Amino acid sequence: MFADNIIIEKRIVFMGVMAKKHVLLLMSGGVDSSVAGAMLLEQGYNVVGVTMKQLDVKPTRQRSGGCCSFGDVRDAKRVAAHLGIPHYTINTAEAFHRQVIVPFIRSYQAGLTPNPCVYCNSFVRFEEAMELGRQWDCEYAATGHYARVESDGEGAPHLYRAVCREKDQSYFLYGVRRELLKTLLFPLGGLKKEEVRSIAGRLNLATAEKADSQEICFTLGRSYHEFLSDYMRVEKGPIRDRSGNCLGEHKGAAYYTVGQRQGLGLSGGPYYVCAIDPQTNTLIVGRKEELAAREVRATAARWIHEPKTGERVFGQIRSRHRPAAAIVGEIHAAAFALEFEEAQYGAAPGQALVVSRGDEIIGGGTIQR
Repeated sequence: MFADNIIIEKRIVFMGVMAKKHVLLLMSGGVDSSVAGAMLLEQGYNVVGVTMKQLDVKPTRQRSGGCCSFGDVRDAKRVAAHLGIPHYTINTAEAFHRQVIVPFIRSYQAGLTPNPCVYCNSFVRFEEAMELGRQWDCEYAATGHYARVESDGEGAPHLYRAVCREKDQSYFLYGVRRELLKTLLFPLGGLKKEEVRSIAGRLNLATAEKADSQEICFTLGRSYHEFLSDYMRVEKGPIRDRSGNCLGEHKGAAYYTVGQRQGLGLSGGPYYVCAIDPQTNTLIVGRKEELAAREVRATAARWIHEPKTGERVFGQIRSRHRPAAAIVGEIHAAAFALEFEEAQYGAAPGQALVVSRGDEIIGGGTIQR
């Protein structure tokens, strides 16, 4: 790969490759989207780079983490210049605030554990990208996500897990509309992370050694605890067992999630968070076996390919949870249920329940209480 690339005056020239269609590349300023751009060029696409400004804050040199940081925007522009592609920064702050930040805050206020990446991918990132792409005559949008999209003989899109399971991000993409999936390209879906780093190094990309982001993008380098304190009162409250006995005091219900064991500070453990009662600001804890659930229900379902009642599928209750065999129960309106063959532990209300057939992601929804 990339053996025939010739780098001349910071442009990549591809010998004997005719330009194909136009692609709008979402550039985060990291190594993954940078290499995705290089791969698209090698495949002959005309590429235009875009960085989404998702917060109404001014990039500064002092802020090094999170969305819109000076370093990320700078790095995206540097890579674009190196690849010889145009780069633009667009403002998507209004849609991001309405569709991601507000639901994130409201979920914690309701005692839920939200997944902002699912919100963003489902309602903001790709919707905004394709709207802009239409205006710029781009047939496709692309990112550095680790996932795969393939079309069948009838042109219907199918979403698959990435080859690199450690970096797979398909869990966060189940909610992307089927019509949009037809227009998405994920060049890294067949690569391992070390291969991506190697390509970036060979091409002398500025992001080749840049560390991966490990934070929620919109918290601006702060913990989500600190972020939430700007929008809601986070107060100490009781920790009780299911019989109502008070076992201790928590630091704030919003700082915990169902299935959590660490940070409770209780003697006689281990204890796990079994439920969160936002009305009384109470954590309900118990032993691990009290977390066990065979049936998990979800709402706000979004299907790429809807399963049939009684079909055997796989359910995934967390991004790093190993998909487990289950039978599809009732499906009606935007709600569904899975009956797992073996009990699952720590299905947190507010998180995503993602449904798959083997490696193919067919849809999902938000876990209910």
